Amino acid sequence: MIFPYDLIDSFSMFFIYAFIGWIIEVIYYGINEGKFINRGFLSGPLCPVYGIGFYAVILLLLPFQDNIAMLFFGSMFITTFVEFWAGFILYKIFNLRWWDYSNYKLNVKGFICLQFSIYWGTACTLALKILHPAVVFILNNLHIWIKVGILSVFGGLLIVDIITTVITIIGFKRKLVILSDVSKEIRNVSDKLGGHIYDGVETVVTKTAPTVENINTYKELYNTHREEEKALAKKHRNEERELLDQLFAKEKGDLKISKESINKKFDQLSHGLKRREHALVRKLAAGKNDAYKLVLSALKKDEE
Repeated sequence: MIFPYDLIDSFSMFFIYAFIGWIIEVIYYGINEGKFINRGFLSGPLCPVYGIGFYAVILLLLPFQDNIAMLFFGSMFITTFVEFWAGFILYKIFNLRWWDYSNYKLNVKGFICLQFSIYWGTACTLALKILHPAVVFILNNLHIWIKVGILSVFGGLLIVDIITTVITIIGFKRKLVILSDVSKEIRNVSDKLGGHIYDGVETVVTKTAPTVENINTYKELYNTHREEEKALAKKHRNEERELLDQLFAKEKGDLKISKESINKKFDQLSHGLKRREHALVRKLAAGKNDAYKLVLSALKKDEE
């Protein structure tokens, strides 16, 4: 079998990932633009380029799902390739752009850019490792006729949506009033769903903004305190080092004075000795033994 999944599951995955892609677009532009924008080529809540792009990733990279580097760079290439040709074809047919990266660095004709290619590579890698196994599990546990029924409904709506969207774009909306009304209903449902998603995003952003601000304030205060503590600790170490140097200098001075006093006392004591006694004392002094101490003590008593 060429495809890793049967036809029913493959189409199911297309719809699932096209819908998830639409949700991602609504959230992304809701945060950046500050309002709900029903993104995508169609009126309904689907972004087919996501469904096509991610299924292409599944088709080509599923055998390499244990190789993170292969998944990332392969996903970057595949999704960027799909995005470029989808944008190029839509522009050539309708002379309209549904996305434009002209203001981004390293873009090609505004259809693709390096920044979003990295986003797609990261998103597809995570999706293939985390999201896709969950989708496969759900599909494997659904009865075949349930999947067929759901696909029939969504497939019919997708066909109507594509036809009416194309007709609307090229200016023949009046010729198909009924299909146009259906398209309006699809657009209304899509707008309501997208509005709820955006409201949720706006609530989260509004409620988390003070928390984020408080966290940033705490980080700034924490960093300031750490710097102050480092400066204070350095100052204390310098003061301790200076005091220690002063103490050592004083001890050295005291030792020098003490040594000089001893030598002077010894010279005074031995001044009145005879030459032979003087030589004996000097010899004993060189040995620094107990006899030396006894001789000094005796000489001192005689002198007194």
